[in-house]
Amino acid sequence: MKNEEFRQKAHSVLDEVINHINEMEKKAGTVSDDLKHEYNQKLSRLKEIKKDLTAKLDDYEVLTESRWDIVKESFDEFLDQVYDAWKENYKKAKSAFK
Repeated sequence: MKNEEFRQKAHSVLDEVINHINEMEKKAGTVSDDLKHEYNQKLSRLKEIKKDLTAKLDDYEVLTESRWDIVKESFDEFLDQVYDAWKENYKKAKSAFK
């Protein structure tokens, strides 16, 4: 994966996380009382993911081209983990509305 492709992928994942956080915050008031705690935990986890990903992207933006190969593999794995965690947390939180 090239530098620019990687940057686009990372920002795409971040945008999805942000959109789902916003969606969940809008729906937070409709969650039943018995599920609010779990829902809030999932929302908090998504916010942590957003914070971690934003920090990683900020670090990435200042990397020199010569360091790109060193960071690419570990950051790509990090993005995959973030995306998987986001999907799992979102599915669980979404089930609170069913």
